[in-house]
Amino acid sequence: MVNTAISGGLGLVYWWLAAVYYSKADMGQGSAAIAAMKFLSSLTALGFTGALARFVPVAGRATGRLLRRAYGVNVLASSVITVVFLAALPLWGSHYAFLSGWQRSAGFLVAVLAWSWLTLQDGVLIGLRAAVWVPVGNLSFSVGKAVLLVVLAGAIPATGVFVSWVAAIALSVVPLGWLILRRLIPRQVAAADPDLLPPTERQIGRFLAGDYTGSVFNLVVTYFVPVLVAAKVSSDQNAVYYIINTIGGTLDLLAVNMAASLTVESSRQPSQLGANTRGALARMACVTLPCFAVLALLAAPILEVFGPGYAAAGAPLLRWLAAAGFLRVLIELYFGTLRARSRTREVALFQGLLCALVLSLSLLLMPRMGIAGVGLAVLISQGAVALCALPGLLRVLRDRPPHVGAPHAGPKAGPHVVPQAATEPATDEATEDAT
Repeated sequence: MVNTAISGGLGLVYWWLAAVYYSKADMGQGSAAIAAMKFLSSLTALGFTGALARFVPVAGRATGRLLRRAYGVNVLASSVITVVFLAALPLWGSHYAFLSGWQRSAGFLVAVLAWSWLTLQDGVLIGLRAAVWVPVGNLSFSVGKAVLLVVLAGAIPATGVFVSWVAAIALSVVPLGWLILRRLIPRQVAAADPDLLPPTERQIGRFLAGDYTGSVFNLVVTYFVPVLVAAKVSSDQNAVYYIINTIGGTLDLLAVNMAASLTVESSRQPSQLGANTRGALARMACVTLPCFAVLALLAAPILEVFGPGYAAAGAPLLRWLAAAGFLRVLIELYFGTLRARSRTREVALFQGLLCALVLSLSLLLMPRMGIAGVGLAVLISQGAVALCALPGLLRVLRDRPPHVGAPHAGPKAGPHVVPQAATEPATDEATEDAT
């Protein structure tokens, strides 16, 4: 949560500096390239973050092998997807024309791989119970990209926004990658129970089958919608949209990160799922409700900081996204409880519904309302999904752990019994009945 606040605050400073030092057209082109980079890297990286939060805490001595495989598959898949995107570059509109040519295409491929590593890095640190390092890495990235943005404004104004963003990734990935490799993984391996059986490939595969499918739906909403907007509106309108989307996305990340921590802790202690969820919801309500209220009430003054025209064009969009914010909190917390119980097929179903609603409603409303139509589409879609998820979330919130000393009917723990957090549920229906 501290990381999200730091990244969000410095992110707004970054886009304010971009509005001061760059034209709206250059900002629109740079933000379009950043949106494409995030979308392509997240096609694989986001699919692994849920699995890392679920299985890294219980990987024991196999932690290093699990992470090597995750990073290797991510690099291969991200490279293939990016090459396909670059091969079809003329189809994506004039905003991406500056990526043509083998040198710029190669640089864009490096950018996609770097962002995917940064995405995985946060999930690894949370899974290793070293989340305190997440804001450190992102503080380095956020400050570095702001400094580079100003430095590059005179030298390469057309691409300075994108280059500053990409070059600063190394300030986080390099030092924290060393920390993970040299300290955190060895620490977890040394502390592992020698009798702990690591998760099997079948367990991980079943989890990914549902979670990756859901992640694809989620990233379509998070990253492809900005690409779609960039293709449908002018560069000036895209600049306004991207800044507002960044503000709304920052608050969404509070829910996403809290849900990831909820998955980690509840994977280690399944009996505390209800208590952990109640605590997470209470904290999120205290943090996000005031923020959403401020955004809704002060949308116009907040956007005026970025320059003339931003408030008139973007205030309605910001109000819709603020209204949708707390619904996202409920949805993400429920997803965190489902991942902790390896019920990822349900996550995929909910995220598929959300994706279909956001895309269809955005295409329907944007021609009539402009970029504000995207905000209304998000509000309606998240409201529908939150209503579907509410009964399951209420069941989790009412759950209480068994009393200490209560009789246990299960088998006695032997030297090779796998802890509950690492076991695979027999069926989703059995898990639902137990809940």
